[in-house]
Amino acid sequence: VAVVVYTYKLSPFCTETTALLDRLGIAYKEISLGLEWIPGLIDKNKGAKTRAGLYKMTGQTSLPHVFIVGGDDGDGEIKSIGGLFTGNPGLVPALRDGSFFDLI
Repeated sequence: VAVVVYTYKLSPFCTETTALLDRLGIAYKEISLGLEWIPGLIDKNKGAKTRAGLYKMTGQTSLPHVFIVGGDDGDGEIKSIGGLFTGNPGLVPALRDGSFFDLI
């Protein structure tokens, strides 16, 4: 099982998400799409395309976006958790109700 977090480097919500995972001792892979979503700050090679792909997958373009990738070697089902506070259900709500730990 793998935890993957898509982030922007200047986003306080992204920083808080990775800090929370760090405090809990949860290993994750961070994929940064650039400094921020603003043109000129987003990575022009992969950021905009990845953001569009995330939207197609989840209906959400805001970051952070947390995913759980199942399987022993991280090649199984992909579950979108969402952002820090919102999404499906969001990282903090999933931690509060215990569903995050059930997935990892």
